[in-house]
Amino acid sequence: MPKGITSLTDAEAQYLFAKFAAPLFRVAKSPRQRTGAQRLARWLWLALVTGADIEAYVFQELEKVGKFEAGDIQIIKDRYYNEMKPSITPAELQALKARYQVKRR
Repeated sequence: MPKGITSLTDAEAQYLFAKFAAPLFRVAKSPRQRTGAQRLARWLWLALVTGADIEAYVFQELEKVGKFEAGDIQIIKDRYYNEMKPSITPAELQALKARYQVKRR
């Protein structure tokens, strides 16, 4: 593990996910919207932890199979890059990568 990075407990990882996903859940009002927000947050979490290549892939796949209207993907990208991703510090991201054993290629 890189210097200064400690392992995360399950509770700490769950806290970071909740902090990351909060911008989606703030706008999800109905149970159906909250279920969709949870699914979307998981995809975006995967993108965050695995890096730029997977980020691009996730957004590409959302466009294909997400059944979103024209500007929806851009709204999701804006929320991800401006609110969700910045909510996780570089040190937290490194700890997450260590936890999930993400290897650089």
